[in-house]
Amino acid sequence: MKALRILIPLLLLVAVFVFFGVLPRMRNTQQLKAAVSEEKSRVPIVTAVPLKRSSDTTGLTLPGQIQPFRQTPLYARTQGFLRRWYVDIGGQVKQGQLLATIDVPELDQDIARAKADLQLTQINLDRLKSVQLPGAIAQQDVDTRRSAVTVAEANVGRLQALKNLQQIRAPFSGIITSRTAENGTLVSPGTGQPLFTLSEVGSLRVFVDVPQTYYQYMKIGMPATVTIPELKNQTFQGKVMHTSGALRSDSRTLLAEVVIPNANQSLPAGLYSLVKFDMIAAQAPVLIPANALQITPDGPRVVVVDSTQRVHFVPIKLGRDYGTTLEAVSGLTGQELVVTNPNDRLRDGQKVRFRKAPAEKIIVQR
Repeated sequence: MKALRILIPLLLLVAVFVFFGVLPRMRNTQQLKAAVSEEKSRVPIVTAVPLKRSSDTTGLTLPGQIQPFRQTPLYARTQGFLRRWYVDIGGQVKQGQLLATIDVPELDQDIARAKADLQLTQINLDRLKSVQLPGAIAQQDVDTRRSAVTVAEANVGRLQALKNLQQIRAPFSGIITSRTAENGTLVSPGTGQPLFTLSEVGSLRVFVDVPQTYYQYMKIGMPATVTIPELKNQTFQGKVMHTSGALRSDSRTLLAEVVIPNANQSLPAGLYSLVKFDMIAAQAPVLIPANALQITPDGPRVVVVDSTQRVHFVPIKLGRDYGTTLEAVSGLTGQELVVTNPNDRLRDGQKVRFRKAPAEKIIVQR
């Protein structure tokens, strides 16, 4: 009886311990296992946005050097003394206008002698041809006299051409931008400084060095905007007329020539300018949101959702960084849905649910 009184309280104590201690722990363990199982089987929720391609034009601004459309140094083509010059720097001249004359006194004497030699050889030929006696004159003698006449005529023509070179004329219409000619100066063909420099400034050429990165976008006929900082950023519209076709080995740049109109000749040559090109890319790169990029030991990648709402890891090659967006130059077609802020629990091929419907397009501020 005494033992029973001791056993009953112990059993009650054990029952209380099991009810309030063990059973709650078992229920908690079962709930945790159920939660883990549910978490494993639950479909992750992601936010995805559609991609787009960047603009097919790229604005590029480069420094340029403005030069005349044509610029020619004019030298003397015969030796003599400069008799007189007729135009000075800044003078507007027309094609064929007389700029200066050169005095070559001995040339007139040479012409007179050459004409006398021509007259003599012609007389000798006529006298020989006037002989009527058959066989008296060999045909070789006639041919020799005829050849002498031809040589004399060529000599007279040469001297007459030299005399015409005593007059220096403008090869095209333009403006005289330099003059070194002075009256009485001894001049020789192609030596020393040019007597004049003639420039055509009705149109101007702007030479620009295009970096290697952009040379493939440079096309003949491409529009360009030329800005002159010294003229309160006044702009002139032109287009690319020529390119060098090869990159310089020292600077890895392509020389491009932009032509701009200058009808009133208000814009002088030699100015520094800024030239902006709107380059059209052959294939515009794909833009991705910056928060969709994952950097891994294997390189950059994005998480793409396919048509069955399963995710795939796609490696990409990055281009330019615009801050909120990045260029993906390879790896994407621009038609995919990419996950923004992807977490580390995503696995390749895993099915997902969208947090909300994907936006139409990502907006890019260029």
